[in-house]
Amino acid sequence: MNSEFIELNHEMDTLENDFRYSNIGNSFGFVCRTIQKHCGIQQIGSVERYEFAQLLKILNGKERFLAAKFFCQLPANVGSFRVLLQLQELRILTATQYILSKEHLEELQVDLIIFLETEFELLNNIFISAAYASDSALKLTSILTAALGSLYSGLVSNPKISNLGYVEPLRKALPDAALSVCINMHLNTLLELHRAENINEAFAHFSAWINEGVDELTFVKHLCDKLFVGHQQEVLQYLFKQSSMETFRQWKFYLILVQSIASAAEPETTTYIKKYLKNRLLQTASTGCLTSLLHLLLTARATSASTMDIQKNLDNYAKWYKQNIGEMTYILGTEKFQITLGLLEKSLEYEKELQYLEIHVSIAISPGGRLVQAYKTKCRAHLSQLKSAAKRKASRD
Repeated sequence: MNSEFIELNHEMDTLENDFRYSNIGNSFGFVCRTIQKHCGIQQIGSVERYEFAQLLKILNGKERFLAAKFFCQLPANVGSFRVLLQLQELRILTATQYILSKEHLEELQVDLIIFLETEFELLNNIFISAAYASDSALKLTSILTAALGSLYSGLVSNPKISNLGYVEPLRKALPDAALSVCINMHLNTLLELHRAENINEAFAHFSAWINEGVDELTFVKHLCDKLFVGHQQEVLQYLFKQSSMETFRQWKFYLILVQSIASAAEPETTTYIKKYLKNRLLQTASTGCLTSLLHLLLTARATSASTMDIQKNLDNYAKWYKQNIGEMTYILGTEKFQITLGLLEKSLEYEKELQYLEIHVSIAISPGGRLVQAYKTKCRAHLSQLKSAAKRKASRD
């Protein structure tokens, strides 16, 4: 071995101690120095890129392994990820292998954020591995979710810090199974951006959250339009399942996501939403579960808020309420009708927004009768309390 390689070997102190170097050529040290040099160059021309690729192609199997190890130990530089892309194209080192070689979380997060911003082909490789590599899928999912969480937490504070340019190329490049994993990661990340203390908070802040989603947190709509497009029912199914868990507290972004999908829903998706809400009502009537009814009311409001016209959205909800609650006697037997009416009475303490409660007051519930009148009376009393509280607050302000 020449002096160049002996010097290089001192820099690669994490290589296996018992590795035999009998098949290492005299030019290997030059290749490694060239790799390091290219990492320090932000951009290169097509000729230099071609020559660099040709140089890497001369490496034998053992040299390719050592070159990959050497690259992983170099500090990230302005051209590092361009070099990594060439190494990946030549099957010397993949982005997944590079990420898994990192020991320090801070360094790892910086790399992943760069991938999300500019290195889409490297990012594709990691998402594909997260979907198919059974031995490292859990670790990769954790790494990617942490990076996405960091990016989207930043977007909540400042929605202009990223244009999410990676999203559309990712959707187009990933196979179906990998795209499904990718979508679920994004959904989990978004849901975890906010946790409500309880479902009371969701009723109190429903309109404010929806308005924030439309006016400020526009990255959610971007994801719905660019990543979730073509998978609307799959996304809603996932959201409905997650939000039905007893411990669910991620109401804010659940509602924003449902509203965003409903606002761009394909006809098949609209039909799916209507069917889900009807089945949810039947399930609620069978179980007598108050939480299930509260979930139904919130979800119906989110799916109804599908336009930029607030009054039209309220009209949409009124139409849904009339068809499903006002006429529920036609799909529920007497016992289930009474159970649901009792749940509606219990739900009144959660109602905080005048406009929705006014809809409940104004729409008749067939066939009427003593129980319905008792519910309507309580609705009006609660509405009166909310109006009085609003007046007191306005006078203080």
